[in-house]
Amino acid sequence: MCGIMGYYCFGDKRPSKTKITTMFALLESRGRDASGYAFLRNGKLVVNKEAVRASQLVNKPAWQNLELPGILIAHTRAKTQGTEKNNKNNHPLFNSSGLCIVHNGMIWNDREIFAKSKREAEVDSLAILEVLSRKKDGDRVKRVFEKLHGSFAFAAIDTTTPDSLILVKKDNPIDLYYSEYEDILYFCSEREIMQEALLISISKKRGFSLGEMGFHFFQMKNNRCLIINRDGVESYQDYESSLRRQRMDDDEYYDSFFGGYGKKKEPFEDSIALQCPYCLEYTRYDPGYLSNKCEHCGIAIVMEENEYV
Repeated sequence: MCGIMGYYCFGDKRPSKTKITTMFALLESRGRDASGYAFLRNGKLVVNKEAVRASQLVNKPAWQNLELPGILIAHTRAKTQGTEKNNKNNHPLFNSSGLCIVHNGMIWNDREIFAKSKREAEVDSLAILEVLSRKKDGDRVKRVFEKLHGSFAFAAIDTTTPDSLILVKKDNPIDLYYSEYEDILYFCSEREIMQEALLISISKKRGFSLGEMGFHFFQMKNNRCLIINRDGVESYQDYESSLRRQRMDDDEYYDSFFGGYGKKKEPFEDSIALQCPYCLEYTRYDPGYLSNKCEHCGIAIVMEENEYV
């Protein structure tokens, strides 16, 4: 699993460079093959990424000399498709129009998305950038939910809307903290990473819990898109209805992606409880069903015979 993180400053105050550096370095627990970050400055997109761990990237001059911008997105990569030696496969991914994303998850039908167009990299995440970039009227995030099969949590920035941050969640984790004192929104694949890096702890008085002083935790619901601008929440859209048709086709894509032959059987007919090896949550697993995927993170669980016992 990869990791995504970042922040949005509503005012002039910037986060602690030390805390953001710590958060980025901690995020490498979710991916050590490559790391990178992106931001907008003076209307231009700036991207820095390399096939190194985040703990190494933050010790390089580009990060050490960086004056933190108002909006930043970052990524740590655990490769699943496409070598990290080709830096185009590493995140953040971007196009010539100034759209930039960081993604955690897996897209199963990326080959279909690029059937009639040239792709610049091998990584499946590129399908998100492609669908978002298509010049069509209407809701481009809705197109992502309708066209892409798989799981994703991603953040996007765009030079055409420099004051906006887009956060999207479908079956993969993304948590948020709002700092009341700083007027900054932080996001990350794991709440615990933010707690450790930002020094968030629960305060108590006279035996009563006062909560996480100065911070407010928010967990995005599944199949949602959150758009942030300088005024706060611009929109928080539910795309559940856009997935109804897609779910009818998911097993077909899923079996194709993992080499299955489409055995038809009622899901979880003979299911057992199993701890997902990716997100470590407990999910249902049917040893006789080809399309087993974690109910929490959406990743395939392919077990060898008797491995689930």
